[in-house]
Order: sequence, then C-alpha cells, then structure tokens
Amino acid sequence: MMPADELAPQDIALMNLRCAEGLPGSEGLELDQCLARLDKWAAQVKRETDRHLYKYRQNPAEFENSEGYYRMMMLVTVLQQDFKVHYNPDRIREVDFTKSQDLFLHGLVGSDNGGTCVSMPVLYTAIARRLGYPVSLVTAKEHVFCRWEKGEERFNIEATNQGMSSFDDEYYTTWPKPISEQELAAGHYLRSLDAPESLAVFLATRGHCLQDTGRLPEARVAYALAAERSPKHPAYQGFLAQAVGFRQMPTITRSAPRPAWNPQVAGYQPPQPHDVYKPSPPFQGVEGVDFPQQGTAAEPWLSGQSW
Repeated sequence: MMPADELAPQDIALMNLRCAEGLPGSEGLELDQCLARLDKWAAQVKRETDRHLYKYRQNPAEFENSEGYYRMMMLVTVLQQDFKVHYNPDRIREVDFTKSQDLFLHGLVGSDNGGTCVSMPVLYTAIARRLGYPVSLVTAKEHVFCRWEKGEERFNIEATNQGMSSFDDEYYTTWPKPISEQELAAGHYLRSLDAPESLAVFLATRGHCLQDTGRLPEARVAYALAAERSPKHPAYQGFLAQAVGFRQMPTITRSAPRPAWNPQVAGYQPPQPHDVYKPSPPFQGVEGVDFPQQGTAAEPWLSGQSW
C-alpha cells in the first residue's frame, strides 16, 4: 500500500480513473486520452479566467470579495458552458451504481453521459489542482462536494448545480441526510479529505458498482481497501461487513437513497452517495502553472503572482 506521503501528490483524476478500470461501462477507457483532455480543459479555464480577471478587480463585491471565489466561478462556468459538463438527468430520480460512467470521471470527459455528485466534484477538484488551487473533496452524508481552503479563506462549492453555488457547512448538516453532532465531533463528515481518505471514497464507490453487478468477492476487496485507507470512518467497515453477510445497524448499512428536494435550489438535488480512488505517478500539470505540493506555500492562483 502506497504511504500517505507518497499518495498526496498523485493526480486525483488518474487515481479516480484507475478505480474505474474493469467496471461495466469502462470498456475502452483510455487513461492517457482522458488525462490529456483534462489538461486541455484546465488550460482553457486558465485562459478564460485570466481574460476576465479585470471584472473581479473592478468589482470584487460581485464575487464575494474573494479572488478564490471568482476563480472557482470561472472554472465551473467554463466547464459547464464550453465543455457541456452536466448532471446525468437519468440519475436525478433513480440511483444506479451499476454504470461506472455515472460514478467516475470517464462519464464526464469525452462523453455526453454526464455525472453525479460522486464524479462531478472530482472533476472540479482535478481541474482546480491543475491550476494550483487549494481545493479538496468533502463528504456530507450520502453526498460529495468541493472546498476551497487556504489560510483563513474557506468556502464550499456545490458541484452538482448549474452555475456556481456555495453553501456553508451548516447547510450540509441537514441535506441530503441529517448528520448528528456525534458524527461531526468524530470527524466523519464535513472535513476536507486528505489523499488516503479520498482514495477510500473512490474504492467504496468501486465496491458499490461491483456489488450491484454481482461481483461480490471483488466488492469485498474494494471495501476492505477503503476501510484500510480510512480506518476511523465506520461506513467502510459497515459496507464490508454487509458484503460479507453480517447484519449491520441501520446507520451504516448501504441502501439506495431516495431523491431529496432541496428548497434552496430550483430543482431536484439527487443525493448520490459513496465514491472511489487509487495511486498513480504525479501528473505534469498545466504549462505555465506551478503545481504546489502538499505542505508548501505556493499560491499561483493569486492575481499578483506570475503564472
């Protein structure tokens, strides 16, 4: 198993795609082509962000007085408008873990399938990190979103909406499923995930796809690896125990969640749970952007610095 310090600089996109290998819907998956497309998308985001940066400088209040917020708004806008990134409408009312295209990046990159809350935050995070942005995955209960976090600045990015949406942590304590104070205190939810924890999310998603397509022995392996990467989170142990055949408490058993109405968004917000991850060589990044390694102070996203 790759140590955590070696896993940290790995490309989140490549790790995600490797967890999709061998699953239904991943036939013909070309890793190099997907990664090259992501690099091109990131370069386009950079061009458009730089081109419109004067708008932020002229009126910061329009962007929450945050250059980071402006940059993420541009990232979301370019991906959705220029590259047609969207939520798969077939998954809004019906949860289905049998199709890897709905769960991993290849359903969003070079495909018109669309994604879910398991894959769309990974896409935004992968592009953001290619640009040197301090963005991580975060899990709520049966949901995944993104977070920009650097120093005292921190805000969430809801990846499944049209356009840029940002809700505070309190919002996710009740949506899509309630999170108890005990679960929050234990650190099970609403924390920025490190590399091993993100990998656990991806591995669990792989396990769900394998289990729901009748490949139970392989699902058990995926769940066991997820539990190994994130040993303090009870969900992964619960998924593994359920796959082995042990009866579990209702709070940690896996069930298909029903669509939840989000009163703050004009539309259904489908509570797609669970996810996946895996190790790989470091990516080269986008030309002109210095990729900050974990623990460094590099901030190429600041407008006053050279890209």
